[in-house]
Amino acid sequence: MTTTAPHSRTATGSATIDESERERLQVERDHLLASLDDLDSELAAGDIDELDYVTLKNDYTARAAILTRVLDGAPVKRVKRASSPLGRKVMWSLGVVLLAGFAAFAMVEFSGARGANDTASGEIRLSSASLLNDAANEFRLGNVDRAIELYGDVLEESPTNVEAFTYRGWLQYQSGNVEAAMADFDEAVAFEPDYGDVRVFRAIVALDAEDYVTASAELAAFDESNPTAIAQSLVAERQVRERIGIARMSELLSATPGTLDLVDLAAEGVGVAEAQLAGELFVQLEDPTQALRSFDSVLEVEPDNADALAWHGWTLALLAESGEEDLFDDAEDWLDRAIDADPQTADARVFRAFLFNRLGRPDEARAELEQFDLIPDPPADMVSLMNQFGLREALR
Repeated sequence: MTTTAPHSRTATGSATIDESERERLQVERDHLLASLDDLDSELAAGDIDELDYVTLKNDYTARAAILTRVLDGAPVKRVKRASSPLGRKVMWSLGVVLLAGFAAFAMVEFSGARGANDTASGEIRLSSASLLNDAANEFRLGNVDRAIELYGDVLEESPTNVEAFTYRGWLQYQSGNVEAAMADFDEAVAFEPDYGDVRVFRAIVALDAEDYVTASAELAAFDESNPTAIAQSLVAERQVRERIGIARMSELLSATPGTLDLVDLAAEGVGVAEAQLAGELFVQLEDPTQALRSFDSVLEVEPDNADALAWHGWTLALLAESGEEDLFDDAEDWLDRAIDADPQTADARVFRAFLFNRLGRPDEARAELEQFDLIPDPPADMVSLMNQFGLREALR
């Protein structure tokens, strides 16, 4: 038996945007859509290879989708996780790469978001606002040194400009000058502690340094800063919150290896959703003990959490399949509890179908799939899992 990551169940709330920001986001979205059209022509002409085509298409599509959802005022859903154990491991290992990719979009979208008449711990004159836009454009063109220089020019005119400190610091961090970056970030926070953009960047720096406590604290400060819609969207799409939570949970579990001790999620500042994701990651990494500790930590807070109940049962089923066959009954009991908690828990329905088929009870397995098919918008990863292992075909 094998498994895969479940579908995403959380979303960030939407935020209001003023008319000038809306117009800017519309222009950016339209540019991305036009760029998507151009990709086909460039591929046909041989100007780009297939790998670049796929990479750029996925990037443009994701970014356009972010902007469309922001403009429509819809919640921004998290990106679906990889649908295979290998894909999940690759996604985790590429976390830093994804967060680095955050830089290019963030620079263009965040920087210059304040209007010419807005203040940032001091008046921003029109010339400063123009320099901010010029710096963002230089970064877009790959001229990092010039962009850093322009942010320095802004600070000569407006020494308390937190936007310039923030984005000069981010560029310096991307260039490997961590000390200078942190100095700029510290200045930004000193002048305006509630400026959300700098909190995001400080969270990412801490995440890269595997300082998950600091990263979590910075993200909490970001949440309290009334962040812009595009900032919230990028945090969601790049899974910054989830990566911090998972890493923090993994760190806490690793501190007491070989035990069944639970993690006090509230005391440690770990969200239920992140603890659940950590458990699913441990399933993928074939570490059932840590997986069960994660799920039980969730259930300590939410005893009727159907996802945790389902994945606890699935972990036991995997253990049973690996040789501890006496655990099959326990696995079924836990999956029954998940269905009792929420009959529309898609993961539990699929897991039960696999389990019943494995135990030679095909009629019950088919009944589970019938219930699964009644669930609105069934999670794609569960559909993929069934297709991957031919569950439906086996039950025909």
